[in-house]
Amino acid sequence: MYYETIRCHKARPEGENYCAAEERAQQKTRSLMMKTLRSQRSRERDRLHVKALQSSKLMRWDLKKGGAYTADARAMARELVNAGCSQEKVGSIIQYVGQKAGGSVKKKMSRRTVQRALMEGGIAARIQLAHEMVDANGIVLSTDATTVRGKNYESAHVNKGTTHKMRIFSMTSTTSYSSEAQLANIKFQINTISTLYKQSPLDRRSKFNFEIHDFVRTVKTMHGDHAADAKKLGRLFEEWKNESARILLGYEEIQQMDPSKIVEIVRDTAAKNMQEVGGAEAWSKLSDDEKDTLSKSSMDSLAHRIGEEVFSKLSPEVNELFFWVGCSMHKELNCCVAFEKGMQGYYGGLPESEHPVLLANRDSDATIQLAEEGGESTAAVPLKVSERGAIKLISLFGALVNHKDDKKGLHDVYENYYRPTTRRTSHGCGGARLLTYLEEHRVFMDVVKDNKTKRTLNHMEQNIMKGIHCPKTMIAFVLFCLGVMHPYALQVRGPGTEKLNMLDLGPLHASVKVHIRKLIENPNILLSTSLDAYKLATLDGKPWSDQKVWAACVRLAPTYPDVAPLISAGSKEALDGSRRSLRSSVPPTGSTSHRREWCQTRQQVVDDKQEKDEEKAEKLRKETQRPVNIGVQPDRTEIRRMTDPMLKDQLELHRRGGGKEVPKKSYMKNKAERLAAVLEALDRLEGIVAVIPT
Repeated sequence: MYYETIRCHKARPEGENYCAAEERAQQKTRSLMMKTLRSQRSRERDRLHVKALQSSKLMRWDLKKGGAYTADARAMARELVNAGCSQEKVGSIIQYVGQKAGGSVKKKMSRRTVQRALMEGGIAARIQLAHEMVDANGIVLSTDATTVRGKNYESAHVNKGTTHKMRIFSMTSTTSYSSEAQLANIKFQINTISTLYKQSPLDRRSKFNFEIHDFVRTVKTMHGDHAADAKKLGRLFEEWKNESARILLGYEEIQQMDPSKIVEIVRDTAAKNMQEVGGAEAWSKLSDDEKDTLSKSSMDSLAHRIGEEVFSKLSPEVNELFFWVGCSMHKELNCCVAFEKGMQGYYGGLPESEHPVLLANRDSDATIQLAEEGGESTAAVPLKVSERGAIKLISLFGALVNHKDDKKGLHDVYENYYRPTTRRTSHGCGGARLLTYLEEHRVFMDVVKDNKTKRTLNHMEQNIMKGIHCPKTMIAFVLFCLGVMHPYALQVRGPGTEKLNMLDLGPLHASVKVHIRKLIENPNILLSTSLDAYKLATLDGKPWSDQKVWAACVRLAPTYPDVAPLISAGSKEALDGSRRSLRSSVPPTGSTSHRREWCQTRQQVVDDKQEKDEEKAEKLRKETQRPVNIGVQPDRTEIRRMTDPMLKDQLELHRRGGGKEVPKKSYMKNKAERLAAVLEALDRLEGIVAVIPT
């Protein structure tokens, strides 16, 4: 079109060859067209280049800004480590993920950088914790300790107000489990947190002061297990809290004084410190830190004296509250242990033949057998330390089929034998599993034996085999768990209890004691075969947590007459244990009525223990007097007609009469040996009587 326009509007040159002019015009037109085309292509290339640069810039991630890793990059490293990634591999993982996302990561983060990011996160977490505790009306401090490969570890958590969000307070390794060491660790940690907060920009912006005394005053509740060291730690912390409260009151009182009075107090304190160190020359040689420590200690002592006077004038309603509460699941555990102890106590006055089978370890079992064969006295200690009963059997079976060491036990053998598998999380659940499939477990142990080359069981397996053929204590224990412990656990840790407050559990703990007393008086409510027996038997009156387990228990119970007395005896000890564990339900406040209630509770515990001691003493007296009332039987014909318990009474009488040659009852295996021993003792007695002059 451009060519046609030129041809139409441009006049032909005069005197010039028309063809030559036409050719020059065409060349010029073509040159202009090519120039235009090249310009368009260049612009397109530039556009594509710019687009590629923009795309490349978007998909190329730079973890650094200004030569330092960004906050997002460091946060990503912490998240990867928390997810279980090795610090060495974090940089490679970030690059790999970026590559798969269609981009690239310019720089690889080193292990040392990851470690520094973790340290930064820990420092930031402590500063955040201090900032949250500054304006908190009250916090809960939870502590616990454990041992990993011989090393002691202590952890503490903080819960602020009613948010139900836990903050890690500390996680440290310690050299001692003592309560004093735990309190010293808490003081060290809070001092570290306070120092970090005061050095942070957040402290200057917020204009809040956070000292150790502020933390102690803010703590309203301590939470721990029911171990003696945890309870002592609660008492030590309360003493520290009371001391800190008086110091704070003293400082508040000092701040309200006239400025001249404050200056006078500070001057007198400084003069006293200087005099204690030996004068002005000795004071000048001290470092600034030593001077600050002495000055602060003196001011704290002065504030404590003033605060004590102020505190004594306060009404009980103004005094601060402090609670120590124990873990609810430890209460459940302690009740179960006490129930087992009560069952063992039931057999204390019964013959050995009626006891549950003894589940001694290999060395103790060998010692007991040798002593029985040789009539030696070496079996006393092994018999005393060896255990028997439900919890011992369940623990042995758990160690056999679910050992913490994957190379020991029958892990896959048991899981493949029973499908689907179940989770064994406690002695109650383990006992329920054993009782529900009791015959199947007996067959399983036979299968374990038959699959071995020599077709013999090891000592642990032999104990388990003996135990599952004597399940009477396990029946009583599982029924107690079904009726009391499982409903209790559901009410404190079950669904819908996420916002449950420990201080609201007082009525529940009272109902536990009432229900246990009901089982002591009438244990048969747990053995009733009625379909609605749960209404009276369970703590909450709801159906059994596992109908199959309850059905198995009531089916097996008639075979063993001891089950009902075992439930009653175990419940008595469990009630005693619950009184010790559930005493934290009474709040130790400054109120007179609460103090009276607390004292009454403690007195009730003392009275119950004294009553129990009196019952034991009376039982022992009757047991001691019973053979005396029977008397020594001189007629050999009557002796040969005696039962085994009667022979034991005769042996006891001969031993009391000075017959040191008479062996102890536990050293004789059967009735025949005891009969021979009684006759020999009678012969010796007749010989002694015969030589006495008339």
